[in-house]
Amino acid sequence: MKRIRPVILVVILFAAASAAATQSRAQLRGSWSATAGPRVFQGTWTAQIDAKTPNLAQGSWTLIEANRVVVQGTWAAEKERTGWRGAWSALVASGRAGAQPITGTFQANVKDATLKTLADMLQRTAQAQVDGTWRRGSASGAWSLVGSPER
Repeated sequence: MKRIRPVILVVILFAAASAAATQSRAQLRGSWSATAGPRVFQGTWTAQIDAKTPNLAQGSWTLIEANRVVVQGTWAAEKERTGWRGAWSALVASGRAGAQPITGTFQANVKDATLKTLADMLQRTAQAQVDGTWRRGSASGAWSLVGSPER
C-alpha cells in the first residue's frame, strides 16, 4: 500500500499543475471578415493569451472559400502605448512544394477606454465586433473579428 501513495501523489500534483497551466492560458476563437477593394474574404481565427502577458497574443487563422480552407496562417499581436498592432503570415493551401509565405501587418481600431489589455480586446469579441485595418505591401483593407462565447 505504501508504494501506491507516492504514485497517487505524483498524479495529483501533475493534474494540479496541468489545471494551473490551462487557467493561465486563455484560448479564444471566432470568425473574421476582411475587405480588399471590392472583394470580401471570410474565415476563422484562434488566439492564445497567457495571463502573465495579457498584452501579447498569438494564434492561427484560415481563409475559407466555397467551404474549403484555401489559406492557413499565423498571427501575433501586441498592445503598444499608441495602439493595438500585429503581424500575420500565411501559406496558400495549394500543395505546391516550396511555396513562400505571404506576410502583412494589422492594427485594431479600439476606442473603448475600458479595454486595458490585448486580452480584454480579444475577449470582447464574444460580445461585440472589433474592427481594424490590414496591409500587405501596397494592398490594404479593413477587417473585423467576432468571437465565439467561451465554452
